Amino acid sequence: MNHHSPHWPTELFGTTLHLNTVIMVASAMLALLLFSWIVKQRLSLVPSKLQLCAEGMYDLCRSITLSTGGPKGDGYLFFIGSLFLFILICNWMGQLPLRLFTLPQGELIAATGDFNVPAALAVIAVIMYFAVGIKRKGLAYFKHYVSPHWAFLPFNLLEDITRPGSLMLRLFINIFVGETLALIALKYAPFLAPSAVILMELFVGLVQAYVFALLSAVYIGILSEDHDH
Repeated sequence: MNHHSPHWPTELFGTTLHLNTVIMVASAMLALLLFSWIVKQRLSLVPSKLQLCAEGMYDLCRSITLSTGGPKGDGYLFFIGSLFLFILICNWMGQLPLRLFTLPQGELIAATGDFNVPAALAVIAVIMYFAVGIKRKGLAYFKHYVSPHWAFLPFNLLEDITRPGSLMLRLFINIFVGETLALIALKYAPFLAPSAVILMELFVGLVQAYVFALLSAVYIGILSEDHDH
């Protein structure tokens, strides 16, 4: 195993991929789809514990869109909900004892601990708040870049660039640091310390997923609503 890097680089169509990250992203997506399918198959007027858990997640995600966009937030609830759950699962999967599985290179760390994944999620969030804004206001959406005067164009553009950048860095740094602490604890204090770090990082993973989804919803709300009048 290569101990100098947590990643497993591989070439595909001339592009370098981190294969361990691909495995973790695919596993998170599969887990989310499987959970959704099981809940759907067991829907009942008398909810099971699993259904109550799913309904609690739905209520949490809807509270985000309601608080940031009001009733119109339901228009992008599907995105915010998917974003929150995917990030949460990716964060939490990094705290499972997957490091016990030996890879040719790297380790099975949280996908969100790989800079590429938070970057991709930030880009998707940008595309989404552009899409919602254009859908609601058409080409008039772009007027906010020259508001209140055309001289503000570079500053407004910079603001749109820094928003996804802050989302990306916040998520990556918190998860990467947690992965590093867990690795150190596992190596030098293999009993009590790893359990304490894992419990702490489970909480951090939940908070970071919520913050990423919340701020994404805030940005969508700002860019699609505050120039209507």
